[in-house]
Formats: sequence, C-alpha cells, structure tokens
Amino acid sequence: MTTLIAWGNIRQDYPVERIPSNLLTESLLRTPNENERVQKRHRSRWVAHFLLWELCKTAQIPTALLAQIYRTASGRPQFPVEHIDFNISHSGDWVAVVLNVSRDKSAVGIDIESPRKQRNFPALLQYFASTQEQDWFARQADSATAFYRIWCLREAVLKSQGVGIVKLSEVRHNPQLNLLASAYCPQGGLWFTDELPFYLAVFAADKQLCDARCFAWNDGRLQPYQIKSAVNYSVNF
Repeated sequence: MTTLIAWGNIRQDYPVERIPSNLLTESLLRTPNENERVQKRHRSRWVAHFLLWELCKTAQIPTALLAQIYRTASGRPQFPVEHIDFNISHSGDWVAVVLNVSRDKSAVGIDIESPRKQRNFPALLQYFASTQEQDWFARQADSATAFYRIWCLREAVLKSQGVGIVKLSEVRHNPQLNLLASAYCPQGGLWFTDELPFYLAVFAADKQLCDARCFAWNDGRLQPYQIKSAVNYSVNF
C-alpha cells in the first residue's frame, strides 16, 4: 500500500509543459476568461494535475490514468480502477493532492483551509457541530486551529466518497478521544495538522494512512516533508 501527499502554491513555477497533452483534461485545455477568480481556479486545477502526475510517477503507477479521470454522479473526480484513488483540495493560493495505491478498494479524502480574515467561529459551529464539540471549542486557546480542525476533518471524510458539506452535521466527532464516525465513509484513519501555511486533514480507508509520505513543491521539484505534529483519529471503529 502506498499513500502519497503533495502540496504547492499556485504562485510557484511548475514545468507543466512536461505533461503530455494526451494526459490533460478538457477543462485544462480551455483558455479561461479574464475574470481573476476564474483564472485562479484554472491555475489551481493545473497545479493539482501536475502534482498528481508527479505522484503517479513516484508511486510507479501508469500516468496514462490521468487521461481516464472521470466524474462520478456527485461530481467527484476519480480513476476507473478501485485500488487507486486520489483527492484534491485547494484554498487561497495553496493546492494539495493525496494519492493512494492499495491491494483492494481504495478511498482517500483531503481538505485544506488557508487562514482567512476573522470569522465568527462560534456562530458557524452552531450549524453543524455537536454541543460536545462546541463546549470543547470554547476551552481551546487557539480558536482558529480548533475551528478548522472540526471543519477540515469532516470535509476530508466526506470527500472520500464525494459527499458534499450538506452532510457536515452527520459526521460525529469526539475531540477528547480522537474518534470520528460517519455513514459516508469506510473505516480508516485521519490526521490533522496546523504546522503548514494552511490547515490540513487527510483521510484514508483501513490502515492506508500509516505509512503516508508527504512532499512539498520547492525549488522546482517535490521535496520530502516530515509532518512533525499531527492529531491522529480513528474513523468508524
């Protein structure tokens, strides 16, 4: 089993011209209009595709799979093989990708959130967090990290199955015991970290996250990165 995670900033340079044109999706080949938000979204897709291409090579799986990416009924992009899965997230100027190669059915989900301007965290939590979580949140010294931990872990498990944020409240989270439960993902593990320029949560089915390797795009290549501080969760155990 192989789980690889990579991230990069859209302001960095990427040799995207190295990707063979037959491995590009239709959306990447389209020229975006002059709208700044549209151009930023298009750039994020390019960076995500490039990072996924790099991870496929690192995992020694056929890069031809990139030409076979399709979207499920819920709109989730994936490969047409059950034992290889990937997921993408972008926020602000950052993009992150997780790729998993397993012997059996694979399922991964990732969510990143860039620090943003001040939000009313307690008011937002009332929409999807349990009373237990809200009490835990109120006791935390770092309110931003506590909020994004509650948010990102939900997004990561739901994205593993292409489920939208309308189901956030149906993910049960015990922050004292580091347990998660959801009808919308298989058993697995998840970890959350706040040591990067963004908050990051990654979910993988079974024990596929145990030996995960991380990479940051820097100086024109993927460089290994060791996560030093992460909160580990058990999911549906």
